[in-house]
Amino acid sequence: MRLDELTGLRVVVWGLGQEGVAVVRLLSERGVVPRLVDDRPEEATTRASVVTGSPVDAPRDVRWDDVDVVVRSPGVGRYRPELAEAEAAGVRVTTSMAMWLEDFADARVVAVTGTKGKSTTATLTASILRADGLDVALIGNIGTPVTETYGRPLADAYVVEVSSYQAADVTVSPGVSVLTGLAPDHLDWHGGEEAYYRDKLRLVDAGPPGALAVNAGSPEAVRRTEHRPDRLLFGPRGRVVVTPSGMIEVDGASLADATLLRAPGRHNAWNLCGAVAGSLLLNGRAPSPGAVATAIDGFDSLPSRCRTIGERDGVVFVDDALASNPSATMASVEAFDGRALTVIVGGADRGVDPTGLLQALAARRPPPRVIVLPPDPDRLAGPLASFAAEVAGGGPGLCVEVATGVGDAVRRASDSTPRGGVVLFSPAAPTPEGEGGYSARSRQFAEAAAVSGPAPTAGG
Repeated sequence: MRLDELTGLRVVVWGLGQEGVAVVRLLSERGVVPRLVDDRPEEATTRASVVTGSPVDAPRDVRWDDVDVVVRSPGVGRYRPELAEAEAAGVRVTTSMAMWLEDFADARVVAVTGTKGKSTTATLTASILRADGLDVALIGNIGTPVTETYGRPLADAYVVEVSSYQAADVTVSPGVSVLTGLAPDHLDWHGGEEAYYRDKLRLVDAGPPGALAVNAGSPEAVRRTEHRPDRLLFGPRGRVVVTPSGMIEVDGASLADATLLRAPGRHNAWNLCGAVAGSLLLNGRAPSPGAVATAIDGFDSLPSRCRTIGERDGVVFVDDALASNPSATMASVEAFDGRALTVIVGGADRGVDPTGLLQALAARRPPPRVIVLPPDPDRLAGPLASFAAEVAGGGPGLCVEVATGVGDAVRRASDSTPRGGVVLFSPAAPTPEGEGGYSARSRQFAEAAAVSGPAPTAGG
Protein backbone atom coordinates (compact mmCIF):
# COMPACT_ATOMS: atom_id res chain seq x y z
CA MET A 1 0.00 0.00 0.00
CA ARG A 2 1.33 3.43 -1.00
CA LEU A 3 0.89 6.54 1.09
CA ASP A 4 -1.37 8.23 -1.48
CA GLU A 5 -3.67 5.20 -1.47
CA LEU A 6 -4.82 6.19 2.01
CA THR A 7 -6.68 9.17 0.53
CA GLY A 8 -10.40 8.67 1.03
CA LEU A 9 -9.97 5.83 3.50
CA ARG A 10 -10.76 5.68 7.20
CA VAL A 11 -7.29 5.64 8.73
CA VAL A 12 -6.06 5.07 12.26
CA VAL A 13 -2.51 6.12 13.15
CA TRP A 14 -1.55 4.10 16.21
CA GLY A 15 1.50 5.32 18.13
CA LEU A 16 2.28 9.03 18.26
CA GLY A 17 6.01 9.19 18.72
CA GLN A 18 8.25 10.91 16.17
CA GLU A 19 7.35 8.54 13.35
CA GLY A 20 3.62 8.48 14.07
CA VAL A 21 3.36 12.27 14.19
CA ALA A 22 5.26 12.45 10.89
CA VAL A 23 2.71 10.09 9.31
CA VAL A 24 -0.13 12.25 10.63
CA ARG A 25 1.50 15.30 9.08
CA LEU A 26 1.91 13.58 5.69
CA LEU A 27 -1.71 12.44 5.73
CA SER A 28 -2.94 15.91 6.68
CA GLU A 29 -1.07 17.34 3.69
CA ARG A 30 -3.08 14.92 1.53
CA GLY A 31 -6.43 15.89 3.03
CA VAL A 32 -6.70 12.83 5.26
CA VAL A 33 -7.64 13.41 8.89
CA PRO A 34 -6.77 10.15 10.63
CA ARG A 35 -8.07 8.94 13.93
CA LEU A 36 -5.27 9.15 16.48
CA VAL A 37 -4.62 6.26 18.86
CA ASP A 38 -1.95 5.79 21.50
CA ASP A 39 -1.49 3.57 24.53
CA ARG A 40 -0.93 6.74 26.58
CA PRO A 41 -3.49 9.10 25.06
CA GLU A 42 -3.05 11.83 27.65
CA GLU A 43 0.68 12.11 26.99
CA ALA A 44 0.24 11.87 23.22
CA THR A 45 -2.42 14.57 22.91
CA THR A 46 0.07 17.45 23.06
CA ARG A 47 2.30 15.92 20.36
CA ALA A 48 -0.59 15.16 18.02
CA SER A 49 -2.45 18.45 18.49
CA VAL A 50 0.49 20.28 16.96
CA VAL A 51 -0.52 18.70 13.64
CA THR A 52 -4.30 18.25 13.68
CA GLY A 53 -5.76 19.33 16.99
CA SER A 54 -7.68 16.03 17.02
CA PRO A 55 -8.20 14.11 20.26
CA VAL A 56 -6.22 10.97 20.97
CA ASP A 57 -8.03 7.75 21.86
CA ALA A 58 -6.93 4.60 23.61
CA PRO A 59 -6.98 1.38 21.53
CA ARG A 60 -9.91 0.04 23.54
CA ASP A 61 -12.08 2.93 22.31
CA VAL A 62 -11.79 2.02 18.61
CA ARG A 63 -14.56 0.19 16.72
CA TRP A 64 -12.60 -1.68 14.08
CA ASP A 65 -15.51 -2.02 11.69
CA ASP A 66 -15.29 1.77 11.31
CA VAL A 67 -11.65 1.56 10.11
CA ASP A 68 -10.06 0.68 6.76
CA VAL A 69 -6.35 0.94 7.54
CA VAL A 70 -4.15 1.04 10.64
CA VAL A 71 -0.73 2.63 10.31
CA ARG A 72 1.10 1.34 13.35
CA SER A 73 4.31 2.78 14.74
CA PRO A 74 7.19 0.32 15.20
CA GLY A 75 6.78 0.25 18.96
CA VAL A 76 3.21 -1.05 18.68
CA GLY A 77 3.43 -4.83 18.89
CA ARG A 78 2.39 -6.54 15.66
CA TYR A 79 0.74 -9.39 17.53
CA ARG A 80 -1.39 -7.39 19.90
CA PRO A 81 -4.93 -8.75 20.24
CA GLU A 82 -6.41 -5.43 19.10
CA LEU A 83 -4.62 -5.75 15.75
CA ALA A 84 -5.77 -9.33 15.39
CA GLU A 85 -9.33 -8.11 16.03
CA ALA A 86 -8.86 -5.34 13.48
CA GLU A 87 -7.62 -7.73 10.79
CA ALA A 88 -10.52 -10.09 11.49
CA ALA A 89 -12.78 -7.11 10.73
CA GLY A 90 -11.04 -6.62 7.36
CA VAL A 91 -8.71 -3.81 8.43
CA ARG A 92 -5.37 -3.59 6.67
CA VAL A 93 -2.31 -3.06 8.89
CA THR A 94 0.76 -1.27 7.57
CA THR A 95 3.67 0.92 8.67
CA SER A 96 5.46 3.95 7.29
CA MET A 97 8.40 1.68 6.35
CA ALA A 98 6.17 -0.66 4.36
CA MET A 99 4.57 2.25 2.52
CA TRP A 100 7.94 3.90 1.90
CA LEU A 101 9.41 0.78 0.31
CA GLU A 102 6.46 0.71 -2.09
CA ASP A 103 6.59 4.44 -2.80
CA PHE A 104 10.36 4.34 -3.41
CA ALA A 105 10.46 0.99 -5.18
CA ASP A 106 12.11 2.60 -8.21
CA ALA A 107 14.77 4.40 -6.17
CA ARG A 108 18.24 3.03 -5.49
CA VAL A 109 17.96 1.54 -2.03
CA VAL A 110 20.31 -0.42 0.22
CA ALA A 111 18.38 -1.76 3.20
CA VAL A 112 20.37 -3.06 6.17
CA THR A 113 18.85 -5.46 8.68
CA GLY A 114 20.02 -8.08 11.14
CA THR A 115 20.02 -8.72 14.87
CA LYS A 116 23.03 -6.51 15.57
CA GLY A 117 25.43 -4.40 13.53
CA LYS A 118 22.74 -2.63 11.51
CA SER A 119 23.61 0.94 12.44
CA THR A 120 27.36 0.46 12.02
CA THR A 121 26.92 -1.24 8.65
CA ALA A 122 24.39 1.34 7.44
CA THR A 123 26.60 4.25 8.51
CA LEU A 124 29.66 2.79 6.80
CA THR A 125 27.65 2.02 3.66
CA ALA A 126 26.41 5.59 3.42
CA SER A 127 29.93 6.94 4.04
CA ILE A 128 31.42 4.77 1.28
CA LEU A 129 28.77 5.78 -1.23
CA ARG A 130 29.15 9.47 -0.37
CA ALA A 131 32.92 9.25 -0.70
CA ASP A 132 32.35 7.79 -4.15
CA GLY A 133 30.40 10.91 -5.10
CA LEU A 134 26.74 10.03 -4.47
CA ASP A 135 24.08 12.08 -2.73
CA VAL A 136 22.99 9.64 -0.02
CA ALA A 137 20.13 9.74 2.51
CA LEU A 138 20.78 7.64 5.64
CA ILE A 139 17.35 6.94 7.11
CA GLY A 140 15.14 4.46 8.95
CA ASN A 141 15.71 2.90 12.34
CA ILE A 142 19.02 4.73 12.67
CA GLY A 143 17.18 7.89 13.71
CA THR A 144 15.80 9.80 10.69
CA PRO A 145 12.35 8.44 9.78
CA VAL A 146 11.71 7.47 6.17
CA THR A 147 8.82 9.91 6.26
CA GLU A 148 11.35 12.76 6.09
CA THR A 149 12.13 11.94 2.45
CA TYR A 150 8.64 12.68 1.09
CA GLY A 151 8.43 15.93 -0.82
CA ARG A 152 12.20 16.21 -1.22
CA PRO A 153 14.31 15.78 -4.37
CA LEU A 154 15.18 12.15 -5.05
CA ALA A 155 18.58 11.18 -3.64
CA ASP A 156 21.13 9.23 -5.66
CA ALA A 157 20.85 6.45 -3.10
CA TYR A 158 19.03 5.63 0.13
CA VAL A 159 20.62 3.58 2.89
CA VAL A 160 17.84 2.39 5.18
CA GLU A 161 18.23 0.62 8.51
CA VAL A 162 15.27 -1.71 9.10
CA SER A 163 14.42 -3.24 12.48
CA SER A 164 12.41 -6.41 12.94
CA TYR A 165 9.53 -4.24 14.22
CA GLN A 166 9.57 -2.36 10.91
CA ALA A 167 10.11 -5.40 8.70
CA ALA A 168 7.10 -7.32 10.01
CA ASP A 169 4.62 -5.62 7.62
CA VAL A 170 6.88 -5.08 4.59
CA THR A 171 5.22 -5.94 1.26
CA VAL A 172 8.01 -5.01 -1.19
CA SER A 173 11.68 -6.00 -0.92
CA PRO A 174 14.29 -3.32 -1.62
CA GLY A 175 16.70 -3.48 -4.54
CA VAL A 176 19.62 -4.38 -2.24
CA SER A 177 19.50 -5.91 1.23
CA VAL A 178 22.39 -6.51 3.62
CA LEU A 179 21.81 -9.06 6.40
CA THR A 180 24.33 -8.52 9.21
CA GLY A 181 23.46 -11.69 11.13
CA LEU A 182 20.71 -13.46 13.03
CA ALA A 183 20.42 -14.47 16.69
CA PRO A 184 17.43 -14.64 19.05
CA ASP A 185 16.15 -11.22 20.11
CA HIS A 186 12.91 -9.35 20.84
CA LEU A 187 11.20 -12.68 21.51
CA ASP A 188 8.59 -11.09 23.76
CA TRP A 189 7.52 -8.69 20.97
CA HIS A 190 7.43 -11.28 18.19
CA GLY A 191 6.07 -14.15 20.25
CA GLY A 192 8.96 -16.57 19.80
CA GLU A 193 12.18 -17.28 17.95
CA GLU A 194 10.65 -18.54 14.72
CA ALA A 195 8.32 -15.57 14.50
CA TYR A 196 11.26 -13.22 15.08
CA TYR A 197 13.25 -14.74 12.22
CA ARG A 198 10.19 -14.77 9.95
CA ASP A 199 9.43 -11.12 10.61
CA LYS A 200 13.06 -10.07 10.25
CA LEU A 201 13.46 -11.89 6.93
CA ARG A 202 10.21 -10.56 5.54
CA LEU A 203 12.32 -7.66 4.26
CA VAL A 204 14.12 -9.96 1.79
CA ASP A 205 11.35 -12.52 1.26
CA ALA A 206 8.45 -10.18 0.41
CA GLY A 207 9.62 -9.89 -3.19
CA PRO A 208 10.28 -9.27 -5.91
CA PRO A 209 13.74 -10.64 -5.06
CA GLY A 210 16.42 -7.99 -4.83
CA ALA A 211 20.16 -8.43 -4.49
CA LEU A 212 21.15 -9.88 -1.11
CA ALA A 213 24.40 -9.83 0.90
CA VAL A 214 24.66 -12.12 3.95
CA ASN A 215 27.21 -12.24 6.74
CA ALA A 216 28.90 -15.64 6.39
CA GLY A 217 29.96 -15.38 10.04
CA SER A 218 26.35 -15.89 11.16
CA PRO A 219 25.35 -19.58 10.79
CA GLU A 220 21.68 -18.74 11.33
CA ALA A 221 21.69 -16.07 8.62
CA VAL A 222 23.46 -18.39 6.19
CA ARG A 223 21.08 -21.26 6.91
CA ARG A 224 17.93 -19.19 6.59
CA THR A 225 18.94 -17.68 3.24
CA GLU A 226 20.03 -20.94 1.57
CA HIS A 227 17.03 -20.63 -0.75
CA ARG A 228 18.80 -17.65 -2.29
CA PRO A 229 21.70 -19.18 -4.26
CA ASP A 230 22.41 -15.76 -5.78
CA ARG A 231 23.26 -14.22 -2.40
CA LEU A 232 26.65 -12.61 -1.87
CA LEU A 233 28.44 -13.83 1.25
CA PHE A 234 30.77 -11.53 3.15
CA GLY A 235 32.94 -11.49 6.26
CA PRO A 236 34.97 -14.64 6.95
CA ARG A 237 34.28 -16.02 3.47
CA GLY A 238 32.60 -15.05 0.22
CA ARG A 239 33.20 -12.35 -2.35
CA VAL A 240 33.97 -9.68 0.25
CA VAL A 241 36.25 -10.97 2.99
CA VAL A 242 38.56 -9.81 5.74
CA THR A 243 41.81 -11.75 5.61
CA PRO A 244 43.74 -12.97 8.68
CA SER A 245 46.02 -9.95 8.26
CA GLY A 246 43.02 -7.60 8.38
CA MET A 247 42.79 -6.65 4.71
CA ILE A 248 39.39 -6.30 3.05
CA GLU A 249 39.41 -8.12 -0.28
CA VAL A 250 36.80 -8.14 -3.04
CA ASP A 251 37.02 -11.11 -5.40
CA GLY A 252 40.60 -11.61 -4.25
CA ALA A 253 41.75 -8.01 -4.82
CA SER A 254 42.86 -5.94 -1.80
CA LEU A 255 40.65 -2.94 -1.12
CA ALA A 256 41.29 -1.54 2.36
CA ASP A 257 42.96 -2.17 5.71
CA ALA A 258 40.30 -3.06 8.28
CA THR A 259 42.82 -2.84 11.12
CA LEU A 260 42.57 0.94 10.77
CA LEU A 261 38.90 0.81 11.80
CA ARG A 262 38.70 2.30 15.29
CA ALA A 263 35.65 0.23 16.20
CA PRO A 264 37.15 -2.89 17.81
CA GLY A 265 36.40 -6.53 17.13
CA ARG A 266 36.04 -9.03 14.35
CA HIS A 267 32.32 -8.31 14.17
CA ASN A 268 33.01 -4.71 13.17
CA ALA A 269 35.41 -5.82 10.44
CA TRP A 270 32.56 -7.98 9.16
CA ASN A 271 30.23 -4.96 9.35
CA LEU A 272 32.70 -3.10 7.14
CA CYS A 273 32.62 -6.02 4.71
CA GLY A 274 28.83 -5.76 4.68
CA ALA A 275 29.05 -2.07 3.82
CA VAL A 276 31.43 -2.83 0.94
CA ALA A 277 29.10 -5.60 -0.23
CA GLY A 278 26.08 -3.29 -0.16
CA SER A 279 27.91 -0.68 -2.21
CA LEU A 280 29.07 -3.35 -4.67
CA LEU A 281 25.55 -4.69 -5.19
CA LEU A 282 24.08 -1.21 -5.60
CA ASN A 283 26.62 0.01 -8.14
CA GLY A 284 27.54 -3.26 -9.82
CA ARG A 285 31.21 -2.73 -8.98
CA ALA A 286 33.42 -2.56 -5.91
CA PRO A 287 33.76 0.85 -4.26
CA SER A 288 37.01 2.69 -4.80
CA PRO A 289 39.83 2.05 -2.29
CA GLY A 290 39.84 5.77 -1.54
CA ALA A 291 36.14 5.77 -0.65
CA VAL A 292 36.53 2.85 1.76
CA ALA A 293 39.62 4.45 3.32
CA THR A 294 37.70 7.70 3.79
CA ALA A 295 34.81 5.83 5.46
CA ILE A 296 37.21 4.01 7.79
CA ASP A 297 39.02 7.20 8.72
CA GLY A 298 35.79 9.04 9.50
CA PHE A 299 34.23 6.31 11.62
CA ASP A 300 34.79 6.30 15.38
CA SER A 301 32.18 3.79 16.54
CA LEU A 302 28.60 4.81 17.16
CA PRO A 303 27.48 5.82 20.64
CA SER A 304 26.70 2.88 22.93
CA ARG A 305 28.06 0.34 20.44
CA CYS A 306 31.38 -1.03 21.75
CA ARG A 307 32.68 2.53 21.90
CA THR A 308 35.71 3.50 23.96
CA ILE A 309 34.67 6.54 25.98
CA GLY A 310 37.98 7.15 27.70
CA GLU A 311 40.71 5.94 30.03
CA ARG A 312 41.40 6.47 33.71
CA ASP A 313 44.35 5.18 35.75
CA GLY A 314 45.41 2.97 32.87
CA VAL A 315 41.98 1.32 32.55
CA VAL A 316 39.94 1.67 29.35
CA PHE A 317 36.16 2.13 29.64
CA VAL A 318 34.00 0.84 26.77
CA ASP A 319 30.29 1.64 26.41
CA ASP A 320 28.32 -1.11 24.69
CA ALA A 321 24.95 -0.34 26.29
CA LEU A 322 23.05 -1.20 23.11
CA ALA A 323 24.18 -4.84 23.35
CA SER A 324 20.73 -6.01 24.32
CA ASN A 325 21.19 -9.73 23.72
CA PRO A 326 23.84 -12.36 24.57
CA SER A 327 25.19 -12.69 21.02
CA ALA A 328 26.05 -8.99 20.88
CA THR A 329 27.89 -9.15 24.19
CA MET A 330 29.80 -12.26 23.09
CA ALA A 331 31.06 -10.37 20.02
CA SER A 332 32.20 -7.43 22.12
CA VAL A 333 33.92 -9.63 24.72
CA GLU A 334 35.81 -11.32 21.88
CA ALA A 335 37.10 -7.92 20.74
CA PHE A 336 39.27 -7.76 23.87
CA ASP A 337 40.85 -11.21 23.77
CA GLY A 338 43.99 -11.51 25.84
CA ARG A 339 43.31 -8.45 28.01
CA ALA A 340 42.23 -8.23 31.61
CA LEU A 341 38.49 -7.65 31.38
CA THR A 342 35.62 -6.67 33.65
CA VAL A 343 32.20 -7.08 32.04
CA ILE A 344 29.07 -5.39 33.39
CA VAL A 345 25.95 -7.31 32.36
CA GLY A 346 22.28 -7.51 33.26
CA GLY A 347 18.90 -6.00 32.50
CA ALA A 348 15.37 -7.02 31.62
CA ASP A 349 14.59 -10.63 30.77
CA ARG A 350 13.46 -10.79 27.14
CA GLY A 351 13.28 -14.58 27.10
CA VAL A 352 16.59 -15.09 25.28
CA ASP A 353 18.72 -17.97 26.57
CA PRO A 354 22.04 -16.58 27.90
CA THR A 355 23.75 -19.98 28.26
CA GLY A 356 26.16 -19.53 25.34
CA LEU A 357 27.40 -16.20 26.69
CA LEU A 358 27.77 -17.50 30.25
CA GLN A 359 29.75 -20.53 29.10
CA ALA A 360 32.01 -18.31 26.97
CA LEU A 361 32.68 -16.00 29.92
CA ALA A 362 33.42 -18.94 32.21
CA ALA A 363 35.88 -20.41 29.71
CA ARG A 364 37.63 -17.14 28.83
CA ARG A 365 41.31 -16.73 29.59
CA PRO A 366 42.44 -14.73 31.37
CA PRO A 367 39.35 -15.18 33.57
CA PRO A 368 37.20 -12.04 33.55
CA ARG A 369 35.45 -10.34 36.39
CA VAL A 370 31.68 -10.19 35.80
CA ILE A 371 29.43 -7.70 37.57
CA VAL A 372 25.70 -8.34 37.30
CA LEU A 373 23.03 -5.63 37.45
CA PRO A 374 19.41 -5.69 38.70
CA PRO A 375 16.54 -6.33 38.39
CA ASP A 376 17.10 -10.12 38.43
CA PRO A 377 20.83 -10.68 38.95
CA ASP A 378 20.43 -14.31 40.05
CA ARG A 379 19.25 -15.21 36.54
CA LEU A 380 22.81 -14.63 35.32
CA ALA A 381 24.98 -14.74 38.44
CA GLY A 382 23.91 -18.18 39.64
CA PRO A 383 24.41 -20.11 36.37
CA LEU A 384 27.60 -18.16 35.63
CA ALA A 385 29.15 -19.15 38.94
CA SER A 386 28.21 -22.80 38.27
CA PHE A 387 29.79 -22.78 34.80
CA ALA A 388 32.88 -21.08 36.20
CA ALA A 389 33.29 -23.73 38.90
CA GLU A 390 33.05 -26.50 36.29
CA VAL A 391 35.63 -24.87 34.02
CA ALA A 392 38.10 -23.86 36.75
CA GLY A 393 38.56 -27.38 38.11
CA GLY A 394 40.09 -25.97 41.27
CA GLY A 395 42.21 -23.39 39.46
CA PRO A 396 41.67 -19.63 39.23
CA GLY A 397 38.32 -18.75 37.70
CA LEU A 398 36.23 -15.72 37.04
CA CYS A 399 34.84 -13.61 39.84
CA VAL A 400 31.09 -12.88 39.87
CA GLU A 401 29.67 -9.91 41.79
CA VAL A 402 26.22 -8.37 42.07
CA ALA A 403 25.85 -4.58 41.96
CA THR A 404 22.97 -2.37 42.97
CA GLY A 405 23.09 -0.30 39.77
CA VAL A 406 25.31 1.01 36.98
CA GLY A 407 27.16 3.46 39.22
CA ASP A 408 27.91 0.80 41.83
CA ALA A 409 29.05 -1.60 39.09
CA VAL A 410 31.48 0.96 37.68
CA ARG A 411 32.92 1.67 41.12
CA ARG A 412 33.46 -2.05 41.71
CA ALA A 413 35.03 -2.43 38.27
CA SER A 414 37.31 0.57 38.75
CA ASP A 415 38.58 -0.83 42.07
CA SER A 416 39.37 -4.29 40.72
CA THR A 417 40.43 -3.93 37.05
CA PRO A 418 44.24 -3.75 36.70
CA ARG A 419 46.10 -1.20 34.61
CA GLY A 420 45.98 -2.14 30.96
CA GLY A 421 42.58 -3.77 31.47
CA VAL A 422 39.15 -2.98 30.07
CA VAL A 423 35.81 -2.26 31.74
CA LEU A 424 33.12 -3.24 29.25
CA PHE A 425 29.49 -2.27 29.86
CA SER A 426 27.71 -4.75 27.60
CA PRO A 427 24.47 -5.78 29.32
CA ALA A 428 23.37 -8.68 27.05
CA ALA A 429 19.81 -7.65 27.90
CA PRO A 430 17.52 -4.68 27.24
CA THR A 431 17.24 -1.81 29.67
CA PRO A 432 14.59 -2.50 32.33
CA GLU A 433 11.37 -0.58 31.90
CA GLY A 434 11.37 2.75 33.65
CA GLU A 435 15.13 3.29 33.44
CA GLY A 436 15.03 5.57 30.41
CA GLY A 437 16.43 3.28 27.71
CA TYR A 438 19.96 2.33 26.76
CA SER A 439 21.09 5.93 26.20
CA ALA A 440 20.26 6.76 29.83
CA ARG A 441 22.37 3.83 31.03
CA SER A 442 25.16 4.95 28.67
CA ARG A 443 25.20 8.33 30.38
CA GLN A 444 25.19 6.71 33.81
CA PHE A 445 28.17 4.57 32.78
CA ALA A 446 30.12 7.55 31.44
CA GLU A 447 29.37 9.70 34.48
CA ALA A 448 30.40 6.96 36.91
CA ALA A 449 33.57 6.22 34.93
CA ALA A 450 34.53 9.92 35.03
CA VAL A 451 36.72 9.61 31.95
CA SER A 452 37.58 12.06 29.22
CA GLY A 453 35.99 11.35 25.87
CA PRO A 454 32.78 11.88 23.90
CA ALA A 455 29.62 11.85 25.95
CA PRO A 456 26.79 9.63 24.69
CA THR A 457 24.06 11.48 22.83
CA ALA A 458 20.46 11.23 23.89
CA GLY A 459 19.48 9.32 20.79
CA GLY A 460 22.39 6.90 20.86
